[in-house]
Amino acid sequence: MRKRVVPATIVAIALLALPVFSAGRDKWVEVRSPNFIVVSNAGEGAARKVAVQFEQIRALFRDSFAYVRAHVSPVITIFAVKDEDSLRELLPEYWETKGHSHPAGIFIYSFYQFQVGVDLGAPGENPYEAIYHEYYHSVTMPYFPGLPVWMAEGLADFYGNTEIGDKDASLGFPSPALIAELQTHTLIPLATLFQVDHNSPYYNEQNKVSIFYAESWALTHYLMLGDQQAHRPSIATYLGALDQGATQEQAAAKAFGDLGKLQTGLERYIHGFSFPYVKVPAPAKIAPSELQVRALSDAESEAYRGGFLVGHQQYKSAQPLLEEAARLDPQLALAQENLALLHYAQQERTEALASLSAAIGLDSKNAFTHYLRASLSFSGGGAAARDPQVEDDLRQAVAGNPNFAPTYGLLATYLAAQGEKLAEALDFAQKGVALEPGRTEYQFALAQVLARMHRYDEAEALAHRVRASAADTGERDQADRFLEYLGQAREAEARFQQQQAAAAERAREPVASPDGNRSTGFPSPSATDDSSEPKIELHRRGNRAEGVVTQVTCQGNEMRLTLKTEENSVVLHASDSRQVDYTSYVATKPGRISPCDDLKGRTVRVVTADAPHPDEIEQLDIMK
Repeated sequence: MRKRVVPATIVAIALLALPVFSAGRDKWVEVRSPNFIVVSNAGEGAARKVAVQFEQIRALFRDSFAYVRAHVSPVITIFAVKDEDSLRELLPEYWETKGHSHPAGIFIYSFYQFQVGVDLGAPGENPYEAIYHEYYHSVTMPYFPGLPVWMAEGLADFYGNTEIGDKDASLGFPSPALIAELQTHTLIPLATLFQVDHNSPYYNEQNKVSIFYAESWALTHYLMLGDQQAHRPSIATYLGALDQGATQEQAAAKAFGDLGKLQTGLERYIHGFSFPYVKVPAPAKIAPSELQVRALSDAESEAYRGGFLVGHQQYKSAQPLLEEAARLDPQLALAQENLALLHYAQQERTEALASLSAAIGLDSKNAFTHYLRASLSFSGGGAAARDPQVEDDLRQAVAGNPNFAPTYGLLATYLAAQGEKLAEALDFAQKGVALEPGRTEYQFALAQVLARMHRYDEAEALAHRVRASAADTGERDQADRFLEYLGQAREAEARFQQQQAAAAERAREPVASPDGNRSTGFPSPSATDDSSEPKIELHRRGNRAEGVVTQVTCQGNEMRLTLKTEENSVVLHASDSRQVDYTSYVATKPGRISPCDDLKGRTVRVVTADAPHPDEIEQLDIMK
């Protein structure tokens, strides 16, 4: 799904009969419906109509997939502005260069937020086509794992050409631009079309992407409406096979049979110049009582517009608006929230955290600001990654918005990193996946928790499923890295079990202590230790120690580290740090650890050697 720009020639709210406003200082209104926030300078009546119509299209789109109806769709903010001058303030980059095309609308996704900007005064026949396309993605893709790119784009274009009247809605209107593309270019072989992902040339290269979109729409249109809708059952078969873990080739063979015959049927359909559309009853309009309307203060309107500018990376234009909003109303939480996003986007972490804390102080119930502060703190690593405030913020975010999937994924990851409350972490990870099964980040959060619980088989099976349905090479690479990590974790666990078994065996045999007496258990550190280092007892279970590395000193390949355990501190030694067997359960990649640089502040599990060198490090696992 991309940032979508709507050409001015096709965007207008022709169905809404909007009033014309005279020049002067704009008055902005906010209209809230159950699933949209409409911010407009075109008047209350126009804003109400936009909210009602988008609620109708949401209902229509969600009915297209029974699978999707079980999930809560995101709240979307729509900036419905009265004219081109107003839109230019929201999209300044399109007017800064002479000769640049001037869009009449845009759909953006940033910081887990969806926003729409549209010029209500632009001329055109189909006011919502391009924005409907992107909106269809937002209410389907997060909830349908493994939806092929060709079908995702084909369905989005099919439903993008939707019109809603007073009684009926028309679906599947043919697109003249897409038909022209099909008439002038050679079709992509279907076997190739089915394999296109987000990294494919057909999805990214200018000379290929147009025919990919056109053919994806045509094939979807053919399967949905062609031959008197005879092919519609094959769509359900295809998607069902993918949902059960079939590959693209297996699903296509099961659903469509001979792809050569399907290609012939598609070509005949395209060249027949007969693209039917269907009428269905228009979804019911929401009641006026479901709309909350209020006038916005100058500070609020500037905070909203500044946030929109941040969302599509216009930071220079956003900053003065947000700073002015905060000056006009120091108690406005929205201004601080969007200032935090501005700082975060520009990698100003300290300033972002300060603005988030200010926003939370002004509105403690805002789930998003709690989540974002926790995310920033946790990603900072070190002591901040173990800050109880992170967990508190995430739990407050869950309470504030129990349908916001990112909170569950991060909370599961945080608890797993601490090695605590793993059963609860598993519940949170599963909740995140249930809310948005199409987002791989929550699948990986669940796999990480399973790995920390030593449920390696389940974690591996999940990673393989994610890899099989990956939308692009980035997701496949992430799955491959995780599978590599699982293999190393398994090996480390096996070594640890062997060490534990050996320690248990030794514990059953008498061991000579340094003073010649007979004793049992792990021998004390050698008397030859440097007298300048503290003489302390190692908190052990067998030959294992766990704690936080408070100091690391290196001289050549020799390394000494101070480990603070639950009960005390101990100095451990590696004669050659290159010979230590390292494993990492955190972001540092196993096999590439620089111990003198990477260990300080980390929680580690250390396995030391047998007598006579019980402080000699043999294995070191970075736990968090």
